[in-house]
Amino acid sequence: MSRYRGPRIRILRRLGGELPGLTTKSAARRPLAPGHAAAASRRFPKLSEYGLRLREKQKLKHHFGLGERQLQSVYARAKSMPGDTGRNMVSLLEARLDNLVWRAGLTRTIPAARQLVSHGNVMLNGLRAKTSSQRLKVGDTFQLREKCLNREDIRLSVNNPVLEVPAGLKLDLDKLGVTIESLPSPDQCPLDFDVQKVIEYYSR
Repeated sequence: MSRYRGPRIRILRRLGGELPGLTTKSAARRPLAPGHAAAASRRFPKLSEYGLRLREKQKLKHHFGLGERQLQSVYARAKSMPGDTGRNMVSLLEARLDNLVWRAGLTRTIPAARQLVSHGNVMLNGLRAKTSSQRLKVGDTFQLREKCLNREDIRLSVNNPVLEVPAGLKLDLDKLGVTIESLPSPDQCPLDFDVQKVIEYYSR
């Protein structure tokens, strides 16, 4: 299935929470789920246990902008790693290039970061980054190409970041380059979700 390209605020209303990686918008002014039934009842429909697990999985999927098959692959890899599967899963997602471009404050959303990578505007360790899904490690560096240094949208994002930049990402404001001294931990993930329910969804 292709990536969702409809109204992002609709996703926020459907999932009943904020998705900082997807959009800077808020559903506070329209807190009810979309559709006539929710509007008539003035409340969210009661979810089954499966529905609760699905909702948490969808939060993770839309926040990081992944397809279903991609998220399943992340889960499978996290499960094969030693340690807690939930924490492993979040760590793998936090180490993605598009996420780190966003977490460094170079863009307002993860989709905007993904677009920078796909257009060839991100240099990773001196070479043009190939895909936004590349997983980075401590010691890696990335920066935007010179032609992007004066772009108004990027400078706006850098000067007014959506989130506080993690301490392990050292940002060079002049070159818009980032050195990874440590990757964001699972506890630093800005998404409010229950990772255990995501694991339960995939292990059912």
